[in-house]
Amino acid sequence: MASPDLSQELTCPICLEIFAEPVSLECEHHFCRSCISQSWERVPGDVSCPQCRQVFTQRNIRPARTLANIVEKLRVLKVKVTQPEEEFYCEEHGEKMKLFCEDEERAICLVCGMSRAHKMHSVIPIKEAAQIYKNKLETSLETLQKQMDLSLHSKREGEDGISQMKTEVERMRNEIHSEFEKMHKFLFEKEELMKTELAQKSNKILEEMEKNLKKTLDEMSSVEGVIRDLQSRLEIQKAPEFLKDIQDLVKRSQMEFHEAGTVSTQLPVDIDGGPFKYINVWREMRALISPVPASLTLDPDTANDELIISQDLSSVRFGNENNDLPDNPERFEDGLYILSCQSFTSGRHYWENKLETSLETLQKQMDLSLHSKREGEDGISQMKTEVERLRNEIHSEFEKMHKFLFEKEELMKTELAQKSNKILEEMEKNLMKTLDEISSVEGVIRDLQSRLEIQKAPEFFKDIQDLVKR
Repeated sequence: MASPDLSQELTCPICLEIFAEPVSLECEHHFCRSCISQSWERVPGDVSCPQCRQVFTQRNIRPARTLANIVEKLRVLKVKVTQPEEEFYCEEHGEKMKLFCEDEERAICLVCGMSRAHKMHSVIPIKEAAQIYKNKLETSLETLQKQMDLSLHSKREGEDGISQMKTEVERMRNEIHSEFEKMHKFLFEKEELMKTELAQKSNKILEEMEKNLKKTLDEMSSVEGVIRDLQSRLEIQKAPEFLKDIQDLVKRSQMEFHEAGTVSTQLPVDIDGGPFKYINVWREMRALISPVPASLTLDPDTANDELIISQDLSSVRFGNENNDLPDNPERFEDGLYILSCQSFTSGRHYWENKLETSLETLQKQMDLSLHSKREGEDGISQMKTEVERLRNEIHSEFEKMHKFLFEKEELMKTELAQKSNKILEEMEKNLMKTLDEISSVEGVIRDLQSRLEIQKAPEFFKDIQDLVKR
């Protein structure tokens, strides 16, 4: 009889019975599969070993095949020791069953073998039949063991595949975030670069405009002095006094006036740059960027007669003489104005203006200098306002692109999660099928091994059809 110590070692700590389908936990303690499953069913979240209380975050249990074989052999040993040898007799004739009917696949006695029911059947000695079926079961056992090895290999591959998939998904999430971080960094740097270029160009333009304004103010001061002297001289009635130092006064009245320098007011407002090296989003981002300068064609029928228009009708400047132009009703007469052939009803557009002036008379120069002074002061104020507006516009445009990138990143992460979850779900489904198959094969292998250990032929053939089908 088995020793009490061996029976104790093979006893489940939960049900206190000999193990049934023993499994092992990560702490190497063993329990019946049904016992540990029922014990953990009542526990939400993390579980623990009922014996050593070690906590597990995942409910991983592994079949203990070696222990199961030992338990099965102990059961067979107990049966042989505690029960007398069982004799198998024919229920119909009371004779020992010594024959085997291959047609009906069951053990029969000698009387059954001689009866009409089995007269046309293939009947062989039961020991010979037992050997034949043992060979069949051994072949089936070998096949199942190979299948078991393949299933275990598939199980390991499935578990490794799921683990690798989760690792790859996490890596791709990090890569997506990293690449979009690079694009955000590019946009921040590009924004700062454009603001710096705007500041440099606008400061240069403002410096030139203030320089021109100072020249205009100095010229106005000189012209005012000459005009004042001319008005005083013209009030003198006596010729000798009138002609005193007349040459100097004439020279002063013929002073040369500087032409206002052409100051380019084009500012670096275009948002441009090389394409991104990761994911093709640059074309989509271009839709958020401000338009390029608008192309205009001037209408000569509306031009003031002191304006000179270029041949391609794309630029205009102030002239020294009045032009002999048709007297059109749409022509501007009181101001230096001209209209464009195009018009805009929506959107944002800009174009470049250049102003060239020349003066012929002292009084006209004074009037134009006053006008230039006002325009210069207004231009400087407008330029500062425009620079601030452009800074805000640059920031706003780049904010749109950052917003686009954030939305694009979240969209890619969501798509990655959806696709990876679908793949993982299929992988876990296949793994579950493999585990169920392993469990079934283990049970058949265990029953085959137990049946092959039986020596008595009648007992060996008990329910043999069901075992063969399995």
